[in-house]
Amino acid sequence: MKNILLNRWFGHARTATASQVKLRDGLTILIVDDSRTQLFALEKMLKAEGVKTYTAENGKQGILMARHVKPDLILMDIVMPEINGFQATRYLTRQKDTGHIPIIMISGSSEQSDKSWGLKLGAKDYLQKPVDKNLLFKKISHWTAEVGVEKAPPIENTKEDRSEAWVEVG
Repeated sequence: MKNILLNRWFGHARTATASQVKLRDGLTILIVDDSRTQLFALEKMLKAEGVKTYTAENGKQGILMARHVKPDLILMDIVMPEINGFQATRYLTRQKDTGHIPIIMISGSSEQSDKSWGLKLGAKDYLQKPVDKNLLFKKISHWTAEVGVEKAPPIENTKEDRSEAWVEVG
């Protein structure tokens, strides 16, 4: 049953072969998607390559998690409850502490306008579901190549961080 679901989400048979692309060591990726099946599949695939993963089930959780853990990259779904992927991407790319984190939008939509809008809001790349594993890894590798940029230090939680008023919506 798991293989059937993985085949449906990733559009190919699940094999034990390694990816053609090697991801760098110590990589951390935040996966933001409201589908638990998609979260499970992406997380399992990335962990098999030695990637440390974090997950969030909507844009609001994704924003909070990104500000807390400072991942090397974010995989962001578009259609989610509370705050969608477009809103979360726009917010994260405009913040001093998270603006350096590359975001790859992953969506089931084949609309060119979704891709264009995501890139305009600050995403670095876009993939359509079902996700091809090698293409995903190639894009992750490209956007997480070490270029001497220092990551921003984690921020301390304050009362203002717990407030919902700081989240930009709309």
